[in-house]
Amino acid sequence: MKKRALWKDVFREIRHTKARFLSIFAIIMLGVSFFAGIKSAGPDMLDTAATYYKDHRLMDLRVQSTYGLTEKSIDNLRDIPGVQSVQPVYSSDVFLGESGLIAKVYSYADDNELNGYKITSGHLPEASGEIVLDAYLLQEEKFSLGDSIPFSGEGGDNLAGNFQTLSYTVVGFAQSPQYIETSTRGTSRIGKGTADAFAVIPEDDFNLPVYTEAYLSFTDTAAETAYTPAYDALIERHLSETEEALKDYPQQRLEELKAEAAKLLAAGQQPMDGTQQQQQTQQQQAEASAAHNPLELPKVYVTDRTINPGYAEYKDNADRLSAIATAFPVFFFLIAALVSLTTMTRMVEEQRLQIGTLKALGYGSMDIMTKFLVYGTLASLAASIAGLAIGFTLFPGIIYNAYSQLYNLPGVIKSFYPAYAIISIIVALVCTAMTAMIASRVELRSNASVLMRPKAPKSGQRIMLERFSFLWKRLSFVQKVTARNLFRYKQRMFMTVIGVAGCTALILTGFGLKDSIGSIADRQFGGIMKYNALVALHDNATAEDKASYAELIKQESAVTGTLDVLQEAMTARAKGVNDQEVRIFVPAAADQLAPFVVLKDRITDEPKMLTDEGAIITEKLAKLYDLVPGDSLTVLDSNNEEFQVKVSAVTENYVLHYVYMTKAYYAQVFGGGPVYNTQLLNYSAQDKKWEDNFGEKLTANGQVALVSFSSGVGEAFDGTMKSMDVVIVVLIVSAAALAFVVLYNLTNINVSERVRELSTIKVLGFYDKEVTMYIYRENILLTLLGIIFGGALGILLHSFVLSTAELDATMFAPLIKWQSYLYAALLTVLFSGIVMAFMHLKLQRIHMIEALKSVE
Repeated sequence: MKKRALWKDVFREIRHTKARFLSIFAIIMLGVSFFAGIKSAGPDMLDTAATYYKDHRLMDLRVQSTYGLTEKSIDNLRDIPGVQSVQPVYSSDVFLGESGLIAKVYSYADDNELNGYKITSGHLPEASGEIVLDAYLLQEEKFSLGDSIPFSGEGGDNLAGNFQTLSYTVVGFAQSPQYIETSTRGTSRIGKGTADAFAVIPEDDFNLPVYTEAYLSFTDTAAETAYTPAYDALIERHLSETEEALKDYPQQRLEELKAEAAKLLAAGQQPMDGTQQQQQTQQQQAEASAAHNPLELPKVYVTDRTINPGYAEYKDNADRLSAIATAFPVFFFLIAALVSLTTMTRMVEEQRLQIGTLKALGYGSMDIMTKFLVYGTLASLAASIAGLAIGFTLFPGIIYNAYSQLYNLPGVIKSFYPAYAIISIIVALVCTAMTAMIASRVELRSNASVLMRPKAPKSGQRIMLERFSFLWKRLSFVQKVTARNLFRYKQRMFMTVIGVAGCTALILTGFGLKDSIGSIADRQFGGIMKYNALVALHDNATAEDKASYAELIKQESAVTGTLDVLQEAMTARAKGVNDQEVRIFVPAAADQLAPFVVLKDRITDEPKMLTDEGAIITEKLAKLYDLVPGDSLTVLDSNNEEFQVKVSAVTENYVLHYVYMTKAYYAQVFGGGPVYNTQLLNYSAQDKKWEDNFGEKLTANGQVALVSFSSGVGEAFDGTMKSMDVVIVVLIVSAAALAFVVLYNLTNINVSERVRELSTIKVLGFYDKEVTMYIYRENILLTLLGIIFGGALGILLHSFVLSTAELDATMFAPLIKWQSYLYAALLTVLFSGIVMAFMHLKLQRIHMIEALKSVE
C-alpha cells in the first residue's frame, strides 16, 4: 500500500510539473535524434550504395593489358579458383559528333552478367547502330532520344577500323554502377585527357582484334557487403591470385605478337606495336608506314572497384558524417546533462519537506530516491523513443538528398541500428537518472527533522566588485542587486553561460560552414584561375583548322591575352590513400603564367615560381598525401605507367588537384616534350551575350574540341556545393532549438527558485515590467557572456568540421565572415527574447499571497 501511494505521487508530480518534464524531454529528444540521425546517415548511405552494386552486379576486379586480352587469356581468368563470372568487353574513346564531348564507349551483349545498366529512359541497344548514352547527358540536355550521333577520333582520326559503323541513333539513357558520381567519368586517351560520359553499343559493332578489358566476380564475395572489412579482405586475396594467374601472360602475348609480325613481314607488310594493334585492325597495319615499330613486353593491370570514379570517396563522405556525428552530439548531451542536473537539483530542493515527511513515515532512502529516478527515467525513455524515431527516419533522408546532386544512386535505404539506439538510451539515462540520483543523495544524507525544516536561504556575501569602491558607488540599487544575484547563484550562472555558449557555437559553425563553402567558387574561379576561358584543342588538327583558329583569336579585339598549356589527366597513387585524379599543367612560357593562374601560399600570399627542379602541387593534394617540398608524388598515366614527380612547392587551391611544372621538368619526368592541347584566354568583355556568341564561333572551328568559360564553371560548382546547404540548415535549426530549450529551462528554474523574492518586490510596489527586468537583467548579461564564449568555441568547432567534412577534391576556405558572428549572436538573443516573453507572462500570473504565506 505504501509503495502504491509512492507511485501515485510520482505520476501526480509529472502532471503538476508538465513544463519541467517536457523541458527535460525536449532537450534529451534533441540530443538523441541528432546523434542517431547523423550517426545512421553514414551507414545508410553505404547500405544504399552496396545494395545498388549488388542489384546491378558491379564487378569485383577489372583486368587490362597494354596489348589487349585474347580469348586464351580470358580462358585463363575463368580457370582461377572461386571465379563466378568473367565478362570480356571492348571499349574505345571517341568524340560524340560536333559536341566536343568525349565518351568511353563500351560493348554490350545480352548475356552480360556484370556491370548492369540502369535504364532511365528508352531501352538498351538491340541492333547495330543503336547507342545508349550516359543519363548525365540527358540531364544536361546535351542529347535526346532519337538523335543521330557520328563518332570521330582525335583531330579527325579515322575510326572505321574500330567500329562496324560510325553513325549511331540514341535509343536510351542509362546509369552505370561503375560511375556513381554525377559527372566524373575517369581519364581518356584523347582530347583533354578526361572523359565526359560513357556510352554503350552492341558488341558486334566493335571491330577490334582483342578485348580491351575483362570484368571478374567471385562466388564468395556475393554474400559480402561492399565497403566492409570482410569484403575488402576477400578482394585483396583474389587480386593477388589473379595477378599470379596472369604472370606468364605478358611473355606469351609478346611471342604471339612477334609471330604475327613475322607473318606480316614475310608477306611484305609492316607490323605495328601492340598499342596500335589494340586500336586498329590487320588491314590498317598493312596500310601503315614502312617504319619498323619494335614490340615491348606488355603490361597487365589488375584493379578492384576503387578504380571506379567516386567509389572510395563515397565511403569517405559517409565516414566523415560519422565523424561529425561523434563530435556534435557531445555538445547536445553535455548541455542536456548540465541542464538536467540543474532541473533535478531544483526539483529535489522543492521536495525537501516531502522528503523529510517520507523519511519520518518510515520510507527508506532508496524508496524516496525512486520517485526522482522514475521521473528522470520516464522523461529519458520517452524522449529517447521519440528522438530515435525522428533521427532514424528524418535526418538520413535530408542528408542523403543533400549528397544526391553529387552521386547517381537510388533513394536512401533507412535502417534501424540497435547499437546506436542502446548508446542513445544509455547516455540519455546518464543525463537524467544519474543527475537525479546525485541531486537526491545530497538531500537524503540529512535526517527527517532537518529536512522538514525549510532550507536556510543563501547568505548575502560581499562580491569582488564591491572591493572596487569607485565603481561600486556609481552603480544603482538595481544594478547592485543584479551583480549580487549573479554570484549568489553561481551554479545557475555557469549553467546558463555554458548552455548559451554551446548553442551559439553550433549556430556559428553552421553559418561558418556556409561561408567556407560559399567562398570557394569566388576564390578559385577569379582569385586563382584568373583566365576567362579554356579552349581544349585537337592535337591532330589540320593546318587549315589551326590557321583558322589563330585568325579567329587574332580578329577578336576583346581578347587581351592567350597562353598555350598542356593539361593532362593522371592518377596520383600512394598506399593508404584514395587514388586522386590530378591534372598535369604545363604552360608554354612559365614567366607568362601569372595573368592566367596565380601560384601563391594561402597564408602568407608569397608567390610561388615554377622552376626546372620540381613541380608545384596544390594544397589539398599535399594534405591528402602528406607531402612537403622535397617529397615525391607518384602519378600514373592512362596506360598505368608510373612516374615520380618531385614537389618543389605547395600552392593555394580549392577545387580539383593540379601539378604545375615547366616544359623542361615535364620532359625530364615523362621523357618527352609537352604537346600543348589547351589555350587559356583572357578578354575584356564581361557581357554574357558576347560570351555565348564567342563560344559558338570557337566550337564551330575544326581545331576546337571543347570551350569552358570560367564564369559558367564557377556557377556550376557553386550550384553543386549548394547541396551542402541542407546539412547546414539542419545544423542551425537543431542548434537553435537547443538554445531555445536551454534558455527556457534555466529561466524557468530561475523564476521558480525566486518566486518568494519576486512576490515580495511586487508587494513593495514594483510594476510587472520592473519585476520582469529584475530577473532579465541577469539573463541578458549571462546570454551576452555565453555569446562571447560561444564565439571562441565556435571557431574551434568550425575548424574541426572543416577538417572532417571536406571532399577529397575540394578544400574549404578556413574563414568565418563577421556577418556570421552577428547572425549567431542575434539568433541567440532572439531565442532569449522569445523565452523572456513567455516568462513575462508567467511572472504576471505569480500569486503573491500563496507564495508569501508558505512556511518560513
